[in-house]
Amino acid sequence: MKSILLIDDDADEISILNEAVEMSGTDSVCDWAQGFEVAYSLLKGNQPDLILLDYNMPGRDGLFCLEEIKRNQDFRHIPIVMYSTYIDYGLRQEAMKKGAFRCIQKTTSVHDLVRELQNLLIQV
Repeated sequence: MKSILLIDDDADEISILNEAVEMSGTDSVCDWAQGFEVAYSLLKGNQPDLILLDYNMPGRDGLFCLEEIKRNQDFRHIPIVMYSTYIDYGLRQEAMKKGAFRCIQKTTSVHDLVRELQNLLIQV
């Protein structure tokens, strides 16, 4: 069973992700952290197979979170996907330079997210 941690300030996103995981037919479970501090404490207890990380969060944004997670030797191996409403070329380049596994844009279609998850979970 694969585990996914969603780091996002919007509680609605975990519902969408759970629906997409269920529809994907993958044997996966999701957890949610509202921001960096919660995520970091969760990582100390139980490391996921994949992290989906929102860029646009109040306070510490996704790039800060990405850097901090990748800086820690215990967490560095976890693939992190920047997952945000809008990802332009500059953000994509910066995220990849800081260690992101991939960057995907949030979609209005849960079916698109299902396809993305199926592809991601095969790779991790």
